[in-house]
Amino acid sequence: MAAQIFSFLSAGFIPIMGGIIVLYGIIKKAPVYDYFIEGAKSGLKTAVEILPFLIGIFIAVNGLTASGILNMLDHLLSPVLKLLGIPVQLLSLMLLRAISGSGSLIILQDIMENVGPDSYAGRVACVMTGGCETVIYVLALYFGVTHVKKMRHALKGGLIGYLAGIVISIIICRFI
Repeated sequence: MAAQIFSFLSAGFIPIMGGIIVLYGIIKKAPVYDYFIEGAKSGLKTAVEILPFLIGIFIAVNGLTASGILNMLDHLLSPVLKLLGIPVQLLSLMLLRAISGSGSLIILQDIMENVGPDSYAGRVACVMTGGCETVIYVLALYFGVTHVKKMRHALKGGLIGYLAGIVISIIICRFI
């Protein structure tokens, strides 16, 4: 019953909000359509500004995966991970999550299919995917669009937070 209510509400949310906005504009005698067109133009400009950064990140992720660098790093770092008791399957996720959210979801799916969602690696992968930010992606996109040239401590702070998210994911899943 609750699922049907939420399904109904989610299906009607956008039309209802649109109606409320138009009604509010009519009551306030605001040129709602003109505001909509201005907003659409602004959104289109933003999309065009973001596009080069998205293409750059897409090329970087594809270059990393196609070149075999991720596989080489898996091979080189797997003994260290085994020594630390960290599943080797997580390495690609650890490396790619900071760059690409969608790319890391493919790796998460691969982990789920190969070792299962109830395995230690599966649980850590889920927590890590939910708890770690796509730091490089966010910095490239936001700083690129806003034309900020000096990141100052943003990259260091973001990577420290990202590393903390990885470590906390591993610790939480080890003890729960």
